Amino acid sequence: MRLLIVDDEHYIVNYLSTIIEEQEITDLEIHKCYSGTEALKIAQTTLIDLVLLDIKMPGISGLEVAPQLTQLLPNCRIIFLTAYDNFNHIYESNKLERTRYLLKTEDDEVILNEVLHTLNELKAEQTQLLLLSEAQKKSFLLSHLLQQNVLQGIMAGQSINKIERELRIVGSDFQLNLQKPVYLMYTQIKYETFDEKNATNSTYIVQYLQMITKLVDGKFKFSMLDFGKGTFLLFFQPFNDASTDFEFLQSAANDFGDYFFSNYKRCVITVLYPEFSQWDEICNHFHLMQQYVESSLSAVPIIYSTAKILNKNPLHSSTNEEPIDRLSLDRKLQELSFYLNQGSEQDFFNILNALGLECMQIRNMHNITAVKIHSSITLMLIQYIELHQLQEKIVSKIALYPLYDRQDFSSWKEIFQYLDNLSRRLFDILNSTTLDRNEQLVKKIKKYIRNHLAEALNLTTISRVVHYNEAYISRLFKQTNGMGISEYISLKRISKSKELLVSTTESMQYIATATGFDTAQYFSIVFKKTTGFSPSEYRRSHLN
Repeated sequence: MRLLIVDDEHYIVNYLSTIIEEQEITDLEIHKCYSGTEALKIAQTTLIDLVLLDIKMPGISGLEVAPQLTQLLPNCRIIFLTAYDNFNHIYESNKLERTRYLLKTEDDEVILNEVLHTLNELKAEQTQLLLLSEAQKKSFLLSHLLQQNVLQGIMAGQSINKIERELRIVGSDFQLNLQKPVYLMYTQIKYETFDEKNATNSTYIVQYLQMITKLVDGKFKFSMLDFGKGTFLLFFQPFNDASTDFEFLQSAANDFGDYFFSNYKRCVITVLYPEFSQWDEICNHFHLMQQYVESSLSAVPIIYSTAKILNKNPLHSSTNEEPIDRLSLDRKLQELSFYLNQGSEQDFFNILNALGLECMQIRNMHNITAVKIHSSITLMLIQYIELHQLQEKIVSKIALYPLYDRQDFSSWKEIFQYLDNLSRRLFDILNSTTLDRNEQLVKKIKKYIRNHLAEALNLTTISRVVHYNEAYISRLFKQTNGMGISEYISLKRISKSKELLVSTTESMQYIATATGFDTAQYFSIVFKKTTGFSPSEYRRSHLN
């Protein structure tokens, strides 16, 4: 969730930000600004859930900003802040929906409780939003299904003019204008289990449609083409063309992935095509995005990924699985391929061992069932190695020729010992590659922070620079460094300010600005809280 604090008095914004950050609320990102105009600019590009909004500000007041904020972000909550217990302010603020009123003079505990209470209400609302009646679900699904033929025709290269004529004849309520371009979003849902991936439960589709509707409500109309097995292509058209539309979609894509990762442990990869697509370009752009995901090429620059970074207990971890019967052979082979592609190491070896036991019980090296099992596993591993270009890495660890030549083995036991050994080397490479990629990502984040300390650094900005989902980089950074990104930014700012205090004679205001603090006063407060010295005391002690 995202919280925006708006007040023209910098020290109030910074103080509120500090006391809320100290609560260490999971996945809460805090944004700060100092005028109503700035707040509206942020709302045009970022999905804000809660705003702490000062009523009395120069220029446009909080009471004037609030209606515009709710128009831009219909689901946003607002807590008005004021230093005055003024009846007119209370009356005006109460006329607006989804707002509360709070005095700045309240104790910190009162303010924090109000913020926490509102955030909890928002989470409950989000959950409730997805609880539709059966009639509503059917209506959602029917509308979705009616659009599939149109979208499939477009993907098949049918004439747009012909499709428009047919839509007019049947009186379809297809939402998108086929004469205007669209933004494309390729989405791939990484399910936890083989059964979940193959489920025909329409609940998943309804969940995705509802969540997207909530995220882009009032900004975009959209349609979704379902390719099955967790792959979707979404088409977005803005209601009103604006230069900030793409940034807003980035924010929505990020929140879509966050929600399903946090609530359902479904890992979501989302790729946004970085410019408008004309309808006759859609098929080509879809394949570019698909290739980008499959081969990790950099053809499309925007990607959000909530890939798994936490070691979780596998859902199927039994090591005492009985040998499979032949009726379930195809299913087991499909599961083996699924778990290899998901990187689910323990599940993969459970099934590989079960298949090995089946062949070892057969014993006959020429039995058709056993040969089928071996050939299927061999082909699967060869295709995987080729797809991910791992041949050079794997041959440095283990010979590959026994993979396709059974003549060197005298038993199924020896063959499956080799397959087990080869697969373990393969997972070692995959895990090492993931580790290297994560290390490079963390290094890139740290370098960006060091080089931009004077700027307004936050998770959204960093996410857009490194092209990864906010929740992903937040968890990865904390897992790798033992501290959150906000804490790291603060430490680097203090470290840089120490360096400037000792090596230069610049003013406190200059050093505060150079290290990203809004005011010299706020810089002094944070510096003393962190080091135990005021900036002046620190400078004097080191100069002496």
